[in-house]
Formats: sequence, C-alpha cells, structure tokens
Amino acid sequence: MKNKMDPKYTLGGNILYVLRGVRKYDPSLLAWMIMFAVFSALGSLVPVVFPKLIVDELTGGGGFERVVILSAAFSATIFITQGITEMAYGSPPLPLGSMSKRFMVWGIRYNAELTYKVITTDYANLENPAVLDMAQKARRALRRTNVGLEGMARLVLTVFGHLLTIIATVSAVFIMGWWVLLIAFAVLVVNFSVTSGARRRDKEITDELTPVNRKINYIERTASNFAYGKDIRLFSLKEFLLSRLRGEQRATFKGQNRAQKLWLGAGAVHSVTGFIQEIAMYGWLCRRVASGAVGIGGFLMYAVAIRTFSSALGSLLDDIADLVQQNKLVCDFRAFLDLPDAPSGGGEVAERLLREPSEIEFQNVSFRYPGSERYALKGISLKIKAGEKLAVVGLNGAGKSTFIKLLMRLYAPESGRILLNGADIQAYARDEYFRLFSAVFQEINMFAYTVAENVSMREYGKSDIERVDRTLELAGLSDKVSSLKSGIDTTMLKIIDLDGVELSGGETQKLALARALYKDAPFIVLDEPTAALDALAEERLYLEFDKLAKNKTAVYISHRLASTRFCDRIILFEDGKIAEAGTHGELVGKCGKYAELFNVQAQYYRSGNGESEGQK
Repeated sequence: MKNKMDPKYTLGGNILYVLRGVRKYDPSLLAWMIMFAVFSALGSLVPVVFPKLIVDELTGGGGFERVVILSAAFSATIFITQGITEMAYGSPPLPLGSMSKRFMVWGIRYNAELTYKVITTDYANLENPAVLDMAQKARRALRRTNVGLEGMARLVLTVFGHLLTIIATVSAVFIMGWWVLLIAFAVLVVNFSVTSGARRRDKEITDELTPVNRKINYIERTASNFAYGKDIRLFSLKEFLLSRLRGEQRATFKGQNRAQKLWLGAGAVHSVTGFIQEIAMYGWLCRRVASGAVGIGGFLMYAVAIRTFSSALGSLLDDIADLVQQNKLVCDFRAFLDLPDAPSGGGEVAERLLREPSEIEFQNVSFRYPGSERYALKGISLKIKAGEKLAVVGLNGAGKSTFIKLLMRLYAPESGRILLNGADIQAYARDEYFRLFSAVFQEINMFAYTVAENVSMREYGKSDIERVDRTLELAGLSDKVSSLKSGIDTTMLKIIDLDGVELSGGETQKLALARALYKDAPFIVLDEPTAALDALAEERLYLEFDKLAKNKTAVYISHRLASTRFCDRIILFEDGKIAEAGTHGELVGKCGKYAELFNVQAQYYRSGNGESEGQK
C-alpha cells in the first residue's frame, strides 16, 4: 500500500520526532547520548596527538620522567574514554551498557504504541491486506537494535561524534596539502554514492519481501497454534504447510541473494578506493620524511590524523546514508501510527441507554467491502424495536454477518444512515457505542488468562467475582468450572501456562455466552456461535439463551431457519437485500423464499415422532 502521507515525513522532521521521543520516555538518555558522542570523539583524537609527543621526546633527547608522564597521561585518557563508552554502550564482558538498556526500554514504549494502534484501529483495517503490510513494515522499525527508531537515535549521536572528530583533525590534514583532502573527499564521494545506491536497492528488496514475510509469519503462527494442531495432523497438512513455507522461503532467499550481491559489489569498490588512498598518503609521507621536512613523530601524527579524518568522514557519510535508510523505516512506522480511522464521534452514551430499551433504525443502508465492486448490502431499511427478538436468516454469503458488522459499527455504511433513538450512531464516541452490545460470534476466541478474566474481560482485580459465578451458572458451566483445579482462577489454554485448560467446543460456547451475559449490555447479538451444532441443538440453545436475555433487544443470526422460529420477527437476507420479513408463521404462509428454504431444510431434522417440525 503506497502511503500518500510520506512527503510530510522529512528526515529532519523524523530526527526531531525521535529526539522528542527520547525526551518524552527517558530524558536522561539524552545526557548519555551527548556524553558518549564527546568521549567517543576524544577517544579517537588521543592517538593522533600523544604518540607524536612521546616519539618526539624519545628522539629529541627528552627526559625519562617527561616520557613517563606523557605515557601515563596517554594511558589514563584512553582508559577514561574507553571506560565511558563501554559504560554507555557496553562490550564484553559487559554486553549491555546504560544506554543500551535505556534504548531497550525506550523501544518497548514504542512497541506499546504500535500495539495500541493495532488494538484501537478500525476493525476494517484488520481485514485489509494493504494495511496489514503497513503494520508489518512498521514492526520492522522496532524489530532489531540499530534499526528504525533506535537506529536513527543512535546514528544522531554518532554523527555528532564524527563531526567533532572531523573538526579536530581537518587542520592537521590540511597542513599536509589540499590535494590530500581532495583525494579523501573523492574517495568518500565514490564510496558514498555506491553505498547509497546499495542501501536504496536493499530497501526496495525488503519492501518487495514484506508480503512474503507476512505469509511466512502466518504459516509459523499457524503451525505453533494449538487450535490448528488436530487439523494439521489428522488431515496430513504437514507437507502442504511446509511446501507453502518452502515456496515463500525461496522467494526470501532470492531477495537476500540479490541484496548480498549488491553489498559485495559495494565492498569491492570500497576496497579499491581505500587502496588508492593508502598508496597516495604513505607515498607522500615517506617522501616528506626522506627530505627531512617531517620527523618520525610527525609521520605518526599525520598518518594517524589522515586515517582518523578519513575514517570519521567516511563514517559520517555512511551514517548519513544509513540515516536516509532508517528514515524510510521511521516513515513506515509513523505512517501506520497516523493511519486515519473513521471519525469516532464525540458524544457519550448516556447511562440510561445502557439500562433502558432503545431502538435502532437502518435507513437505506448500502455497503461494499474495500476493493469490491459488489454490494454486500444494498438499500437496507428496517427498524429494530426496543426489546425485540429479531432473527436474521439466510444462506451463507447473503449478507447476514455484514449486517451485524454495520449494526455494531465495526464498519461504516457507504451510503444511508444507522440511527440510535433517532440520532446517527456516528455521532457517538465509538468505544461508547460498543458498550451497548454484547456479542457471541461464530468464531469464539478464548484468551490465555483465567476463566474469570475470560468471562469479565477485565483484569482479575477489576472483575466482579460474584457476577462471574452467577453468569457461569446461568450459562450452565458452573459445574465444569468448579471441577477445575483452581476453579475460576484456572488459566485457559496452554500458550502461557502449561497447566492451562482446554475446554470442549460446547463448553467454550457456554463460556462465551457467560461473557455476553456478564457484560449486561442492552443489545445482544448471537452471530451463528452454534454453527457446529445440529439444527435442533442450536434451536434449544437459542431458546435457553433467550430466556436469560429477558427484556433485552436480541439479534439472532443463523442460516438455519427453524432455529429462530421463536423470535418476534424474522428477516430473510438474499444477495445483500431483505427478501422477506415477518413472523415464522407469516413467512411460511406466504409460500415464498423463506417457506421454500424452510421446507428444504426441514427434511434434515425431524421431531421425536418422525414428523416434520410444525409451524409456529
């Protein structure tokens, strides 16, 4: 997905963004960064000056005490500068210095920002592959040390240190001759151009592999997901998944080989230009020494100075090229965080709406999924009365689930309006509007936390335990939970806790029903959570849940027409439109599409006396 907002993310702007982040999350890290840059530059300058002074004393007949003092000062300065830099970044046997640890914590903060964005972004974004690619690219900016946001922060301080080194050594190099500077700059321009081109192509290759990496991540997650374990083994999916994995890996290897060739070529150019520079520098210095213009000490100083200058300037240009590279990753990160969501509205849901019956009305609502030319819903108009039990039925693909997504504001209509007590639901704050709904979906997800937390969907300390027990009993799961080793404190799944419990399909459905009852919202939606059951079992469960729902407004979704005969009204969806509406008896009496489908389905389930189930 090409991000149209990229132009607003400039290199300078991203550097300020990163530095503001450092100041925001760890102000003392800035002090460490400045101290590291200064002492790093000092550490590179000390070998330029002290060896000349020591050699001059030795060759010029200087006193022994002066040589000892200079040597001690040289050693002490090296000890201090290296000690400071090791404390800052760390090196064996101290793998992590203060800065490295602080950068780790800083990165965790940004990971939290990314996770927050994923959790709070529009539900529609989670079904959009282009947005998922954006999220994958954003994660790259946080994945490794020296990459993305952390990479840019580290580069800013090394650039500062290199600038200090260049300023301190440029005068010594200039004394050698302007042509020495000219050669150094020419070498660095060539190296910089080659490196920049390699980095640019490397980023393009990485971007091309983003969908491939997402597919690899999916296969790896699926292979390690307990929920897929039985299917993988019983259907012998090992070779199928491994074949897909190998195919994606081959694409990755090809991309990596292309990148490797780029860097091998760049390395060869660097070696040639470095060789030319060394020949020129040492040739000139040897000639100056032979003519007596430069002594042995001066030879050492100039040799180290030109090497230090060239190294600092080369590192500076490499850092600038790397900054450009990291800038693209920071752009990816910021673009995802700034990904616009649909307006969330600003009005709060009044507490009375959570306690008193309300009605919802669809006014000529149409909707198409992004990128699709076909309408999933077209011209839907209906009113769900307060306290009504509404059934939404139809064959698979008729538009039932899309209707529910719009009802619960997971998607916004392309045209038309959805009203809550006469007010457009878009006017309400989205999270506030979500408070109005309890839902049980066809795909029931459990979380690797305690039973109590899976019912309340709150931290254990914020859960109403008496309410948890009551809803588990109403859902018919209290005996099962009581039999568990730790009762409602038992952890679900084995992802985090090896002693976690795996409930059966029916028990999982009951826990999901308890979750919906615990929330105690005025609107309840059951979106085919019993699709794995037979029609009679589904009907019994719906009837039992309807008794528990009492006076709440309830919407029951099913493609089995007999399961929802008890409802006040039945809406039959067909090709994204409302084909028929009425009670079960009215619709069967019309002998239309509903009656046709009901009679077709009726042959698959019979009552105890062997006759077709009667009409309401």
